[in-house]
Amino acid sequence: MPKGETFVALNLFVIQKGIIMKKTILIATIFAFIAGTASVSYGQVHDQNAGSERENIQDANRKGHDEKQNFKEAQRNSAFEYQKFKKEADNKIRSNEQRIANLKTKISRIHSREKTEYQKNLRVLEQKNTRLKRKLASYKEREQNKWMSFKREFVHDADEISDALKDFAVGNKH
Repeated sequence: MPKGETFVALNLFVIQKGIIMKKTILIATIFAFIAGTASVSYGQVHDQNAGSERENIQDANRKGHDEKQNFKEAQRNSAFEYQKFKKEADNKIRSNEQRIANLKTKISRIHSREKTEYQKNLRVLEQKNTRLKRKLASYKEREQNKWMSFKREFVHDADEISDALKDFAVGNKH
C-alpha cells in the first residue's frame, strides 16, 4: 500500500474509531443523564415520603403524649375513686362495729337460754366485719378489672353483714 492510501486507511480507521468513541460517549452520557434523573426524582419521592413519615411520627408522638395524659388522668380518677370507696367502706365498717357494740349491750341484759346463741351469732358477724376491715386495709391491686371485682365482692360482703346485723336486731326485739 502506498503511503497515501495508508494514511487514508488510517484516517478512516481513526474516523471510525472517533465515531465509535462518540457513540460510546453519547450512550454513556445518555445513560448517566437517565440515571441522574431517576435518582433525583427518586430522592424527591423519598423526601415527600420522609415528610409524610415525619408527620406520622409527630402524630404518634402527640397521640402518645395524649395517651400518657389520659393514663395519668385515669390513675388520678382511679385513686380518687379508690379513696372515695375506702372512705365509704370504712364508714360502713364503723357503722357495723357500732351495731355490734349496741347488740352486745342488749344481749348482756338478756337472761335466757338464747343469750349464748345470740353471743355466738354476734361473734361470727363481728369476725366477718373484722375480716372485711383487714381485706380493705390490705388491698393493693390497681388493675382496673381486679379493682372492679374486689369492689363488687367487698360491697356484697359488707351488705351481707349489715343486713344480718339489722335482722339480728329485729330478732332481739321479739
